[in-house]
Amino acid sequence: MPGGHRSKKRWDLKAIDKARANPTKDKVTVQQFKQVTEAETDIQQRLMKALDKVPYLSGTLKDYIYAIPNGGYRSKRTAITLKAEGVKPGVPDLHCFIAVAPWHSLYIEMKNETGSLSDSQKAVIPLLRQAGHKVVICRTVESALTEIFKYLGIKTT
Repeated sequence: MPGGHRSKKRWDLKAIDKARANPTKDKVTVQQFKQVTEAETDIQQRLMKALDKVPYLSGTLKDYIYAIPNGGYRSKRTAITLKAEGVKPGVPDLHCFIAVAPWHSLYIEMKNETGSLSDSQKAVIPLLRQAGHKVVICRTVESALTEIFKYLGIKTT
């Protein structure tokens, strides 16, 4: 059938009843999956909103920090194009381009409470540190703000 897809395996009522009777503990619902995968982006978005409210030099802190679009799911064609343009897997999520001695800049990798570094992140982060950049891994907006303020020497009361 052109344009359509027909599975070779057809589900009958007996197979459906059997699957319902034996749910596995490892399965998660779509809602649960989305909550886990969206958590890091939600934390990062809340951080950027908070940074937009903190005055710094001639603007706000948000003006001095930008996101690095490495993560996410893309089409194969887009991934090939980005790779050809120099996108490098493992680079942390955010970059503060203000140099504060002894560092050249600050990189922030956002993780949710259960997130862990990928193999490419484990390879890139030491390279950034060797090159003179400070790299922090933060799991909450509060911890990211604390690290940014500490890096920039901003006193909080």
